[in-house]
Amino acid sequence: MKLSFASRAASLAVAGSLLALALLPLASRAFAQDAGGTAADGTTGRETGFVAMTGPATESVSGGNLMIAAYATIWVLLCGYVGRLALLQSGTAKELARLEAAMRTRDEQEASAKPSEPAKKPAAAAKPDGGKQEKKP
Repeated sequence: MKLSFASRAASLAVAGSLLALALLPLASRAFAQDAGGTAADGTTGRETGFVAMTGPATESVSGGNLMIAAYATIWVLLCGYVGRLALLQSGTAKELARLEAAMRTRDEQEASAKPSEPAKKPAAAAKPDGGKQEKKP
């Protein structure tokens, strides 16, 4: 059974709404605020100044490598998308050529099957009253 555009759009809207509801708890965690209170060092955790962090002194992956990987990923995805469009377009062109050939063959078969018909009379001349119609009250 083929669904109409409106049915598909409604189905997608319902699916999107359900997905948004399913992801809502994750969003609430992202926007959650600190519970407050005082840390062991006497701070409240809401300072606006710079606080040095302890951890590794160097980055594990350089920014240049990440940028190159990001650009490569984008180019691969873009080339894949353009390649897919090219395949779809070539398939459509082949289908169009097949349909044109089928129409041409059908027209040729119809033309050869029908003998030449005499010209038809105009519709007005075919009526017994000469094409005049009576008006009914």
